[in-house]
Amino acid sequence: MEHDYAGPPVASPMDTSSQKTKRWAQWILFAALLFTVPVPFFMLVVGGIVPLTYILYLSLQGLVVAIPKFTAEGFWMLGILWAHVAILGGILYLAAWTVTWLLFKILPDRYAFLFLVCLVAALASTQHIYRMPGHNSSPPANISTIMKSLIN
Repeated sequence: MEHDYAGPPVASPMDTSSQKTKRWAQWILFAALLFTVPVPFFMLVVGGIVPLTYILYLSLQGLVVAIPKFTAEGFWMLGILWAHVAILGGILYLAAWTVTWLLFKILPDRYAFLFLVCLVAALASTQHIYRMPGHNSSPPANISTIMKSLIN
């Protein structure tokens, strides 16, 4: 930090580029967590383990359906869906912030960002780690199966 005697400390260009790198890394990791980390999904009886983007998609779709009908049941279900989005999204954001903070604290910026890119690639694996919502114990799914179900 360079000090200007006429006012508060002014950030040097090196500090701001480092901060931008950390901020970009944090948002990239958060987006990767939204699309890849399996989170629990409960809707009274039907449950599954899906990425948060699946729940967000259902929430937005439910909003489009529930507002014109304006029923108490529709808004109750929307409340459950949006509670999932708010709580789990906050937890994933906190996880992304913590991992990014730790990486950039321990490693130099260049290596921390490289490690973060490798972490995102590992999270984007196509292993069958998700359980689609539905009755009768649906089979395990991978990311491409979930994306296909959102498109159809």
